[in-house]
Amino acid sequence: VQSDADSVQRNIDAGLSSIGPTTCACMVTDEYIVTPGYYRLNASSSEIPCNAGSYCPGNMTQPTFCCPGYVCTRDTLSMSACEEGYFCPPQSIQKQKCSPLTVCNARTETQDRWGTILFIFVFGVGIWALWYIYNMANSKKDDFYLSMINEASEAEKKAKRKENFQEVKDVASARWTAPSKTETKSKTSPNVPPAMRMISEKRENTVADEKGKKDAAHEEAKLDDAAISTGDTVPSKFNKETPETAGEGTNKEPSYASEKELNFTIRFENLEYTLPDGFTIMQGVTGEFKKGRLCAVMGPSGAGKTTLFNLITGKAKRTGGRVLLNGEVGELSKYKRLVGFVPQEDIMLCSATVTDVLNFSARRRLPNTYTLKQIDRMVAKYTHKLGIGHVATTPIGDARKRGISGGQRKRVNVGMELVANPSVLFLDEPTTGLDASTAYDLCHTLRNLCHEEQLTSAAVIHSPSQSAFEEFDDLCLLGRGGQLIYLGPREDALPYFELLGFQKSPEKNPADFFLEVAMGRTESKKLINFHWSDLYPLWEEHRRATETDQLEGEEYVRRMEQAIKNTNDKTLKRQESLRESQSGEEQEPGACSKFCSKLGDFFKRFSYVITVDLYRYWFSGDNSVCIELFAWLKSIVCYFNPRYSNPIRTLPNGFYIFWLCLNRACKQTYGNLGDFLGEMALPTAVGLLSSATANGLAFVGRIEPEVCNTLSPAQQIGSCEQPVADGYQSVGMFLLIATSFAGITMGSSTFGGERTVFYRHASTGLDAIPYIAAKVIADIPKAIIAAVLTTVLFFVQFYPVGNVGNIYGLMMVFYLSSFAQGYFLSIIVSYDYIPLSGVVWTLFWAIAFGGTTTRVSQRDTMPPFLQWFFSMSVFRWGIEAFYINEINFYADYLDVDDRLEYYGYVLSNFPTDIGAIMLINLFYIGLTLIAMKLVGRRKMK
Repeated sequence: VQSDADSVQRNIDAGLSSIGPTTCACMVTDEYIVTPGYYRLNASSSEIPCNAGSYCPGNMTQPTFCCPGYVCTRDTLSMSACEEGYFCPPQSIQKQKCSPLTVCNARTETQDRWGTILFIFVFGVGIWALWYIYNMANSKKDDFYLSMINEASEAEKKAKRKENFQEVKDVASARWTAPSKTETKSKTSPNVPPAMRMISEKRENTVADEKGKKDAAHEEAKLDDAAISTGDTVPSKFNKETPETAGEGTNKEPSYASEKELNFTIRFENLEYTLPDGFTIMQGVTGEFKKGRLCAVMGPSGAGKTTLFNLITGKAKRTGGRVLLNGEVGELSKYKRLVGFVPQEDIMLCSATVTDVLNFSARRRLPNTYTLKQIDRMVAKYTHKLGIGHVATTPIGDARKRGISGGQRKRVNVGMELVANPSVLFLDEPTTGLDASTAYDLCHTLRNLCHEEQLTSAAVIHSPSQSAFEEFDDLCLLGRGGQLIYLGPREDALPYFELLGFQKSPEKNPADFFLEVAMGRTESKKLINFHWSDLYPLWEEHRRATETDQLEGEEYVRRMEQAIKNTNDKTLKRQESLRESQSGEEQEPGACSKFCSKLGDFFKRFSYVITVDLYRYWFSGDNSVCIELFAWLKSIVCYFNPRYSNPIRTLPNGFYIFWLCLNRACKQTYGNLGDFLGEMALPTAVGLLSSATANGLAFVGRIEPEVCNTLSPAQQIGSCEQPVADGYQSVGMFLLIATSFAGITMGSSTFGGERTVFYRHASTGLDAIPYIAAKVIADIPKAIIAAVLTTVLFFVQFYPVGNVGNIYGLMMVFYLSSFAQGYFLSIIVSYDYIPLSGVVWTLFWAIAFGGTTTRVSQRDTMPPFLQWFFSMSVFRWGIEAFYINEINFYADYLDVDDRLEYYGYVLSNFPTDIGAIMLINLFYIGLTLIAMKLVGRRKMK
């Protein structure tokens, strides 16, 4: 030891090196004698005892710090080299045992982290093994669903063979029956106008409806046969009481309080929807959607096609009109659990497989009386019927990762609603973006399902091909201004418009022809100067003639001819009035008058929005924010109660929904190893970069006060009173800022990338509480792994002297808190701007309220409302926790009280710091829950 010190001293004397905080140089004198353990600044001064952490062997003019790689006794009299397996930073009075998986040679102040590579390798192998086991379990589930789909296919083939055998049997028995000698004549003469034939065919439609009921019963028998072949029963609406089986002549609504599910014929009368500013979107719409029939809803843009669905289902509040269910006044929103809505966009988890998407929807929305086996059969049944069985285990995919095709994705979109066994199904542009062949296949499948399942179904479509259009049973044609032009059987639409004088060319697509009529782009041979608004009173006259007066044949034709004449008379009068107004002198309003009028309208609308609209949004009506939040908070009490039920359909309780969401979240997060490892690249980079900033980090205490006051210049006395080296706060700040960047980025993907998916599920009854709770819990293993990677890699160049477990615990809770902040930001900020928002958010809390630029000790000098921000900053608590964990090692023999007082830290505050970070974590999770309910609330109805 003495030879080492002498060698360093000779280099300093020769000018080959300088005295620094980590050098081992002794300032000795031979002019006077100094007692070992003391130092004298000069011959006239008295002896001053050396403090622990220094080395004072004798004749010392200044105390020297205990040399790096050596350990000194507390009395400062002796210094010995660190043994192998230990490391000793400057000013050590005790050896530090090397951490596991490290190498420490003799006389070293650092640890060689060669074992880190081995740890990362073993850790990676363990992660891969867990993923492999998890993936094997998922593969078995996929194989199970494939077998169920094959069973459904074989059952359908068996039913078809049975049906074919019955047909052959009927043909054979018919051979013994003598054929009729006369052919059946048509009920209507060829000379009768087409509209007259349309009215007379109503009776035929009634017969067809009866036949449809028999076909539905036959399909039910086929399903029962299929179920018997597998030894179980398949739940179906056909084995439950319906208005038909209960007796149609009573006009009495079935008992809605029972658990029996219903089939609906939906009639709507005089529907009207007017905005608060007086603008009318829909008015006077009357019609009917029949069970077992697929209706096409068409019209130009702005005709209110989707609005019609919203008014019927109760998503938008009607300003006029009523809805009748099976002949009785009621609200379809009461039976929300029996209504399916397929949005235009294919909204689903892109990382999930087809069966995952359908299974989640089925288990969440089917009654709790269904067994898992029955639910699996339901999923397999519709997977087969929709023609997507061959891609059942394929991920949905997106633009980044290839998955199923667009047509298959559209079928999955429909299947998400069908597996819930709805009684009513609305579809918003299901054929948009599909080629003609795929659109036809989808429409054909929908029609068959409507007939088999007796669904009441309507779909908004735009410019379908002729083959796809002919798959619809009914047509609902809306015009501009939200008024009805036609609603009835599709095949009767063309005769109706021919009666009005419109002629379709043979090569014209009927759907395109009807749209051109609705937009006024075609001429009529009977209507003078035809305008699209002329169609509204004509349809009303048709409805009165057929429904109210029940006219048929020639009487109906005469009524419509008179209506056409009346319309022409009104047109002529309108044109005459227009000519008279144009012949008169009119003064064009001046520019100032126009500007003042527009300005007045603007202020009128602005004041209306500020007062009426704002009040209605927050407080007034069933759809206001406060009313919805109160109802939601009230429902929380009973939501997780297993006995909580709904008279329409009793769904699984909240704990089961939480379990479903948790399983899906885990598969989504950990199902793809490549994506997971890519996400873990962020905490890996954080650990390596933070480790680089901590290279050579050490704490060296302050110079003795007597030395500072005597030898230091006046301008440097202030800095001389501070520690010679103390980089723990700056390194801790960098580490936590980088951790926050990574945590917010990873956390934002938890909700930000699937907000629209949640909105869709929420519109069908998924509550935010089990969903958010499941996602947060599923992210805990990810936070644990991220904390391990960051901590281990940080230790490559950082040599902790404090509790290693405390640092890991700090990193874990800090990742969880950063995840929670990412959750919140992903709800209130557009997903495209989250990375930039995360940077601004992190720097705001770290720099302004992290306790570095403005120290915690200076907080009392700030306004009270800003002091609260300090308490809400995770960096204020995290940096303190990191600092006091390391500095606590030196507190036993060095004077660190001044340093702690300078920052405003408390040495025993580590548990408080961790607790504060966890409370902030819970605070942001609560904010996420509230924001999830408020943001996009219109999309959740």
